[in-house]
Amino acid sequence: MRKSMCRIGRILGITIAVYACVRWLLPLVVPFFIAFLFAKLLNPVVEKLNQKMKIKRGIASVVIVGSLVVLIGSVLVMFLWSLLEQVRHIISNLEYYQRKAGMIWENCCGQMEAITGIRAEELQRNVDVYIPKFQRQVEEKILPSLMDGTFGYAKNLLVVSGVCFIVIISTILILRDYHKIRKGLEEHPVGKVGLKVCRRTYEAGGAYIRAQLVIMLIVSTACVVGLYFAKNRYALLIGCGIGLCDAMPFLGTGTILIPWAIFEIVQGKYMMAAICAAIYAICSLLRESLEPKLVGDKLGMHPLLVIASIYVGLNLYGIWGFALGPFSYILIREIYCCKFS
Repeated sequence: MRKSMCRIGRILGITIAVYACVRWLLPLVVPFFIAFLFAKLLNPVVEKLNQKMKIKRGIASVVIVGSLVVLIGSVLVMFLWSLLEQVRHIISNLEYYQRKAGMIWENCCGQMEAITGIRAEELQRNVDVYIPKFQRQVEEKILPSLMDGTFGYAKNLLVVSGVCFIVIISTILILRDYHKIRKGLEEHPVGKVGLKVCRRTYEAGGAYIRAQLVIMLIVSTACVVGLYFAKNRYALLIGCGIGLCDAMPFLGTGTILIPWAIFEIVQGKYMMAAICAAIYAICSLLRESLEPKLVGDKLGMHPLLVIASIYVGLNLYGIWGFALGPFSYILIREIYCCKFS
């Protein structure tokens, strides 16, 4: 009994310490943690350049990290440019889409009259009463709040840019003295335990993050391809938006695709409704089949534990809890096993 109580006390102590570290310490060290991970991944390439081509580690580190930054930056710029082009096209043709929306609404009213028997003019009149109210709400509340948040958005953008700069510079510095830093950590008692815990946590936590990114990429690709074959000119923009919704907890692809399918049925466009339903079924099947396999197996966790840790994480950490919840559970488990096994 005493042994069980001691074990419970240790678990509670580790849990409290992990929660405090993830909540307050992690945001301060995460750029350097990311830099160390990049350095660990890029070190073999730097080693080859240093040994075979006799290039100094400092120069090789700058070349490798700089090339990677240019490659990733180019891909992101091309991707964002394509998205912005589609957004620009929507804005430039806004009047056309407003007229088209009016025509669609009239068609929907006609369809509702045929189904319910309520006159289309009555439906239009009832909705027309609320349109000016909605416009006033947008003008008086939503737009001012967006304008007030402009400074905050710019500040956040500067913060993100600064963090990226710190990660790049830190990666170069760590790569330059990678062996010295690694040796210093391995020789220190605390560093040795920390490396062991970080290694085991990375093997599991990295698998979780990779799995979520792979699932989001596959779902987004399925949506983009499906909408492209449906001849939707905004396939990239809408498909990426649906994939992002799917990655968000408690949202999913059905948040967009199900109302869209119903909307197309009301208009009498049954083929497009069938395409939306097919995309939704494919994306749901992909996530249901991939998530337990990629996440549960790699973490060594039952899928129910994964869901429970995400739920607890959302309540403790907010929106980032879908990643920090499983990460905290893995960290607690690895610290306990490492220290007390």
